[in-house]
Amino acid sequence: MKKQRQQSTEESMEESTDATTSFTGESDICQQLLDRYGKSAASQHRHLCATAAATRSIIQSESLPLTPLSYFAATIDALSDTSKTTHDADAVSALSSFLAIVLPLVPEKSIATSKAAEAAKIVVDLVDNPCEGLSVSSVRALVKCLGVLLDFCDLDDWKSVQLGFQTLMKYSIDKRPKVRKCAQDCVVKVFKSFQSSLVKKSASKLFFKSFETYMSLAVETVSSRSTDGSKDDKFSKCEQLEALHMLNLLKFLVPCLPSKEISKTVVELQKSISAKFSPLTRHVFDVMEEILRLLEDESTIPDTLEIVTTLASYISTKQNPVDTLFSAAALLENFLTKFQVGDANKWNSHYSLVIGSIAGLLTSEATATKASNILKEMINRHIDLDILTDENNVESKESRIVKSLCDALLKILNTHKGTPNEHTLAVISVLFLKLGKISHIYMEKILLKLASFMTLASENTSDVKHLQQCIGSAVVAIGPDKLLAVLPISLDASDLTCSNTWLIPILKEYVNGSSLGFFIESIVPIAESFQEACQKVKKSAIREQLQSQARGSWGLLPSFCCYPNDTYKKFGSLAKLLIPHIKKDAIMLEYIAIALQHLVKQNRSFLGDNQGDDEASKLPKISYSKKIATKNIKALSSWSEGLLKAFTKVLFRVPFEKRAFVKDTIKCLASISESSTIKAIFVSSLKRKEVDVSGDNAKDDKSSSKKNANKCLILELASSVVGTASMDLIDLIYSFIKESLKEEDDHIQREAYATLYKILEESSEFRSSKFEELMDLLLGLKSPVDITSLRWRFSCFKNLLIHSIEITSDGENTYGFRMLNEIIVTLKDSKEESRKVAYDILIGMSCTLQKTPSSLQKEKGPYYEFVTMIMGYLSGSSPHIKSGAVSALSLVIYNDSKICKLMPDLVPSILELLHSKAIEVIKAVLGFLKVLVLSLEGKDLASLLSDILSGLLPWSSVSRHHFKSKVTVILEIMMRKCGSASVKSLVPEKYRDFVKDVLENREGKKNSQEGVTTKTDHESSDTTPNSGEKRKPNEEYSRESGKRKREDKHSSSSYGARKFSRGGKDVDSSKKHFGHAKSMDGKSQGTKRKTTTSFKNHTSSSSGAKKQKQWTRKGNKKNAPVT
Repeated sequence: MKKQRQQSTEESMEESTDATTSFTGESDICQQLLDRYGKSAASQHRHLCATAAATRSIIQSESLPLTPLSYFAATIDALSDTSKTTHDADAVSALSSFLAIVLPLVPEKSIATSKAAEAAKIVVDLVDNPCEGLSVSSVRALVKCLGVLLDFCDLDDWKSVQLGFQTLMKYSIDKRPKVRKCAQDCVVKVFKSFQSSLVKKSASKLFFKSFETYMSLAVETVSSRSTDGSKDDKFSKCEQLEALHMLNLLKFLVPCLPSKEISKTVVELQKSISAKFSPLTRHVFDVMEEILRLLEDESTIPDTLEIVTTLASYISTKQNPVDTLFSAAALLENFLTKFQVGDANKWNSHYSLVIGSIAGLLTSEATATKASNILKEMINRHIDLDILTDENNVESKESRIVKSLCDALLKILNTHKGTPNEHTLAVISVLFLKLGKISHIYMEKILLKLASFMTLASENTSDVKHLQQCIGSAVVAIGPDKLLAVLPISLDASDLTCSNTWLIPILKEYVNGSSLGFFIESIVPIAESFQEACQKVKKSAIREQLQSQARGSWGLLPSFCCYPNDTYKKFGSLAKLLIPHIKKDAIMLEYIAIALQHLVKQNRSFLGDNQGDDEASKLPKISYSKKIATKNIKALSSWSEGLLKAFTKVLFRVPFEKRAFVKDTIKCLASISESSTIKAIFVSSLKRKEVDVSGDNAKDDKSSSKKNANKCLILELASSVVGTASMDLIDLIYSFIKESLKEEDDHIQREAYATLYKILEESSEFRSSKFEELMDLLLGLKSPVDITSLRWRFSCFKNLLIHSIEITSDGENTYGFRMLNEIIVTLKDSKEESRKVAYDILIGMSCTLQKTPSSLQKEKGPYYEFVTMIMGYLSGSSPHIKSGAVSALSLVIYNDSKICKLMPDLVPSILELLHSKAIEVIKAVLGFLKVLVLSLEGKDLASLLSDILSGLLPWSSVSRHHFKSKVTVILEIMMRKCGSASVKSLVPEKYRDFVKDVLENREGKKNSQEGVTTKTDHESSDTTPNSGEKRKPNEEYSRESGKRKREDKHSSSSYGARKFSRGGKDVDSSKKHFGHAKSMDGKSQGTKRKTTTSFKNHTSSSSGAKKQKQWTRKGNKKNAPVT
């Protein structure tokens, strides 16, 4: 209990002395203390206040000002008298605490240096001869005062500060932590204050003498304990602690010490390091790290070799703590950086020691990661390729480091019984990549050792991922030619055994920028040897293995075609070799196709034509320029005709699943071929397949089936070459497409639409010259049932509709409306796939038109016209077409909510439809409003709140068809975005109770009676958005259209353009387009599917009451439509 009270007292005193920064010298210090501690019951505070009051009385009696300097003089006199006459611990404690408060407040240079030295001596006497029972806080206060007093002494006179500095040094290793910490802080502060070199030198000598004494004792203690177990543990521990405190002080003094003393210190530190860990080790390493950090590069330290040897020896002892091994490794790497001067032969042994010891850490999982990072940093920092490749610097520092690294890594590899760990392999990979082309000079033995591991691993089917990556680095560094010179892939004809075939997948992944000539001269013979041996073998297992190796060897072709360095020189030889294989070798076909695509796309990309070769673009573009790319393209073009003919023939006989890459290759080759060549090949193919462009009405089923297949193939060929075809060839292909579109075969129609789309994409001239003819052709055809054909048809519409908008200024866009009519009607199709196609096309058109230059430059550009055309259908008489138009506009809003500002009539026009009696239209409008409130920002939505609420709230009383729940969801979103108050302020009195219920339900305050709702309303709560997440409108309409029957009840209003009036404001949604929507009623020649409802068939409302029942779902409520 007594000990606890004493500890509390000391803490309170420390608090008082540490709070000096809160005291000020501008006012009376005594009064400040009384104000703070006058009411405290703590004895130490009472003593402190009494001391301050007594001191103030003395000052006042002598008529001196109550300044910090006066308080200092009176207090130091009192301390001097107390030390001579009495040894009252409480008095000394109070005076020392008061002095520690006062002294920092004394202005700079206010105390004479002689008086400061005299005061320092008084404090030293008190510290060295303390009163019995003097607390730790009092000793700490005196030490602190001593540190401050030394600043007032003559810092250029060593004798003036020597006594005080020695005392601070003495207490820097005190066993009391707070006293020691305060003394060390004071030593560092005073040392930094020394300006005189003589004083610094004297202080450094004093410090080093103390440091040497304590370190020597500690080292002797450690060594004696290792040999004599009878050593007193308590005594040895005390000596070690004193050494540790000196090391801690040294760490802070390093920046202040002269270089000569630092050198001596490093030598002394080296003596304290042994091969085994000791309590001093961590601190010694920390201090050495600080010393090396502050020393300049190429500084000198005596006995560097001995230090390196000692550190290397320490690392070699694996029983030492892991963290100290890392510290020693980092020190070794620093020594390499800092001290590379002197005898080169001597440093050879340095490199071997340093690198060997650090590399040794790679063998342990605990140390491998850190050691790997250190070695990789050394490789990147110390190896300069320019010096290594200089013949005049054969024995350079870089060369010696590389040799040491290779020797150390090879030694580690030799100690491994299995596959080396990934950290060792990572270091080897970095070294391969750093050395590059000269890797084989230094690392051939390492490569051979890695190969032996790979051979064993491939037999044991073990994990070789990291090993393959390491060997792959060698491929990148030295190239496949030098690698295969060291590790040849071969086949022993006598016993049919293969060697180093595990290299094939590695080469396939890592070869880049190699040589076509090397492939022809070295890889092809290997592949052919496997194929020849395969034909002679009878055992199926061996034959399959040889076939696999042959395929693998040929499979290297695409890799060797990634930025080869001799394309224009060797492509002719390669083409001669490949053309026969294209015609007869199915195994080779895909490899050749991919390789040719690489060559064409890579070279065209250098000439400014982005071919999108994603796979090859990941690889570095090695030694290529526009000049080389031009030569390469010329060489490729000279052989394009022969290759194109070969691939065209192959297209007609390969299975369907292989046609894709064959067509891509034909497209690539066509891009570098003459248009006359392409036309000749196409016409020749027509003749070969006996296909008549003008049409063929053969009756024989077998013959007809074959001819249909041939037509599909011809169309596939056409789609591959249209990108670079001449206009006369395009006209020929178009004639064939016209006849093909009239065929009943779905496959022919699909290919015809696809080919037509590609022509429209590639040739603007064709699109312009044949526009009207194309429109009459396409709109005169029945819309296909096949989804793929429908997608291609609508893709054609997308191009043509955009073109029609761009070329139509003031006239009516008849063709555009007819195309748009078919797409909008498809939005209401019963098939989900068809609806999705229509949605995708509308989004695609919207995005494309937004990006057109004319739309960006003008407010009312093509994009505006497109949206206005869709709005034109809002005036149609058919609810079916109206709801489809609303669905389309929902997509527009979802994709671009800013259109509401560009076209202020859009939202009011749709809100006017809420006055309709057609349920289908109301559902579509409510879905539109949900998309609208989800898409708009709160500030934009606020301006539309009044109009939306006035149209929306009347439907809150209708529970059928989930109208009420849909209104609730929309209101909740508006409240979340605009605030409940904003929404409530605009709600008419008639609907306030409903809005109040919505608000209470949203806030979770609805009572149990108000929470009772109908079963239907409960199920419709699933439509509530999750955390404001924006749901795509096509998902909502797809669900709605797919789950309900069509509404046959329609209004019988006239088809004229309509004006909507809201609040006295006329809203005219483009009279031109509204009027045209009327004229389009029932006239869409391209919309003849059974599922399509024409406008004129919906003018009668006689069956409305009967058909109304179709909108009430029976059966499972979970299938209720969601909008």
